[in-house]
Amino acid sequence: MRRVLFMTVTLALVGCNDDVHFEPVAASGETLCVADFQQCVNPIFDAVISGRSGQATCAASGCHDVGAGSGGAFKIFPGAQPDSPEMMANFFAAKGFANLNDPDQSKVLLEPLQGAFSVSGTHTGGDIFPATTDACYGAIRQWISVRVDDAEGTSCGFCAPIDIGNCGY
Repeated sequence: MRRVLFMTVTLALVGCNDDVHFEPVAASGETLCVADFQQCVNPIFDAVISGRSGQATCAASGCHDVGAGSGGAFKIFPGAQPDSPEMMANFFAAKGFANLNDPDQSKVLLEPLQGAFSVSGTHTGGDIFPATTDACYGAIRQWISVRVDDAEGTSCGFCAPIDIGNCGY
């Protein structure tokens, strides 16, 4: 019989100026939640990046689109539907760029972070997250921080979707 650990996630919103602060979460388990990825992380990849012309998204054809993207090894399907093979491929792609032992060192967070010099250098798509207090950065970090034993278990599906309009987008 598998035991599922329930994680308590604390998200503290401070002040009225949209500064978001994320409290550290104790992590256990060996994987990440699929439902939380679908609900709170994948929408970030499809969001139009603020200040860019056209439909510039992480999943765009000139960036990380699995079919025509030029964004290195991180490839995702744009517009992936919940529970589809494309969504699962996006989950595994993002998980592959997540550092489960040290979420702050995850490539999926470091590459688009303003001023960060990651393992492979700067993000050629430019700075996406203005700071670690950015709501989208925080949502992805929170997903990486909550490790579970079962990717589709009962301890998943509790993330709170963010207003992507309040992100660095």
